Amino acid sequence: METRKLAVALVVLLVIVTPLAYIGYGYASYSKVINPGEPLGTTEYVVVKTPTGQFHSMTLQEFKDYVAGGGEIPEGSKVYKINVESYITGSPVVDINTTLRSLYDSYTIILGDPSVKNCKDKPELYMGSCTQRTVAVMEVTAFVSNIFSTMYYLKAIALGYNNTTAREYAFQETMKRNRKGYLDFWTKFELGRGSLGNSKNLAILLIGPAEGGTENRVFVPRKGLLVFEATSDETLRAEVVLVEHLINFQWPNNSTASQTNS
Repeated sequence: METRKLAVALVVLLVIVTPLAYIGYGYASYSKVINPGEPLGTTEYVVVKTPTGQFHSMTLQEFKDYVAGGGEIPEGSKVYKINVESYITGSPVVDINTTLRSLYDSYTIILGDPSVKNCKDKPELYMGSCTQRTVAVMEVTAFVSNIFSTMYYLKAIALGYNNTTAREYAFQETMKRNRKGYLDFWTKFELGRGSLGNSKNLAILLIGPAEGGTENRVFVPRKGLLVFEATSDETLRAEVVLVEHLINFQWPNNSTASQTNS
């Protein structure tokens, strides 16, 4: 009888308790992913959005020097101060460049808290600006898909494809390898255990006011995961544009998701 009870207890442990503990561990690890401790290096930047919709970016020191030298910011411009942090190499730009410009099996854009879905039908239930979050999502989606497609275009060229067939190959691969999601319990679990944002999957995470964003910063806590955190949805978009500038990203055929200048 005691042996049977022990066997039942072991079955319960293996079938129920162990999986729950594993899920709990992955979920709890999410907070460590987005709060990785002291950065190895931090660079402060300023992004200026002019009334005409153009974006200009520079380091905070360059901005101070510009103003001290008599430079003027167009009236009505918006100024965003953003920290770009490094947790891998000590250079924020190197972290971002090597993370974005690598070949992955797939990529995932995490649009934010599930409440973002309310922007479609019940925007009043969303804690933030639906308009600005939508613009930020459009910007980062177009930007990342272009980067991802470029890596597959280069792969096709290396395989001997010509320019036309390489572009078609890159487009098809990008379309079937992308995924969008929301920051729900399961996504936090996947981020925590590392099944999202790794050497095979590029994950982009947006953290704004609805997700509890407390500061304006961009960072790569590990290769394969790029995090945009901001105190407003408008700043999220400015952060995406800043990253475009930092890695010298050029929109194909002179087209842009936003008017940007650095």
